[in-house]
Amino acid sequence: METEVGRNYTIVPKSYRPLVTVLLLVVACFLILQVIIAERKPDEYPSRNRKVITLRSNLLRLRRAIADFHTDTGVWPAQLQDMVAPAGTTPTGTKPKAYQGPYLTPNGGICNTGVPSNPFGDPQNAIATHWVYNPKTGAVKSAVGGTTLDGRPYEGL
Repeated sequence: METEVGRNYTIVPKSYRPLVTVLLLVVACFLILQVIIAERKPDEYPSRNRKVITLRSNLLRLRRAIADFHTDTGVWPAQLQDMVAPAGTTPTGTKPKAYQGPYLTPNGGICNTGVPSNPFGDPQNAIATHWVYNPKTGAVKSAVGGTTLDGRPYEGL
């Protein structure tokens, strides 16, 4: 008794072939779209991408400086400019000799105050137009509205 094993053997039964074909086409289209989108973003928005990277970097610098200030003095800076005060001074609300700064480079930044600028703001405008700072909690965020390419608001970075 002989049987034909190889000729009619398939992994997918004939009744499921249209469904499997449609699923494979959907997956292929999804992957192609992802490749197209990934290739276009850097080319279409290079300056915006650089600005978002600079925004995140400047926020990180500010947050580290605020944390260092708090660690040394036990209080949050009363204003962002306090982190640029020369060594040997006593910023508002701090104990004498507790301040170990400056925590930011004294030159450059917003109006040459040493406070890093928000790349989406005008570097000649006041610090309050660049950053929203809460001296009670030490929290700092962007004062300029907008969203990143993935839809996150600048204020939420």
